[in-house]
Amino acid sequence: MSRKGTHKTKTVAEAVKKAGDRAFRRYGFSQREIISRWSDIVGPALADCSLPERLTFPRDEKRGGTLYIRVQGSMAPELQHFEPMVIERINSYYGYAAVERLIYRHGVVPTRTRNTKHPDPILTDSQKKDLEGQLVGVKNPELYKALYRLGSEVVSVKKPEKTKNRRRFMRRGMGSQTLE
Repeated sequence: MSRKGTHKTKTVAEAVKKAGDRAFRRYGFSQREIISRWSDIVGPALADCSLPERLTFPRDEKRGGTLYIRVQGSMAPELQHFEPMVIERINSYYGYAAVERLIYRHGVVPTRTRNTKHPDPILTDSQKKDLEGQLVGVKNPELYKALYRLGSEVVSVKKPEKTKNRRRFMRRGMGSQTLE
């Protein structure tokens, strides 16, 4: 028997996407982006206290669905006030009237990790000149800024301080010894 067609290898990302899509479709999410981009759709304040659970549609339709949202604590009345805005944002994200109503369920919402801004490293004048000298050929301002930030982090890394000699108590009769 001869097989027609080619067998090309798939990347891990393709395989995971296919498996993930199947799992998300099980809960009514035809696109998984509504979960991963929930904070972009509704905003960080509402995303901290809510999480979409599933999206159901009437039989044989892909419009006018019901989105089930898990809400933490007493935020359900607050979210009800913003319901028209949330529905509008979801529908504008999908590009059509995918959601018609929201149903709230109380439950625990996992906390999201926030990006914390670290203070810029402090460089000496010689370190700044050396770093700027290495980046002379970079024309793109965004790339220059990113490389400068990376370089300043690398250059300013402090070496671990050497531990001071300290005395350690030893077993009875051995006295104390100095550790280095």
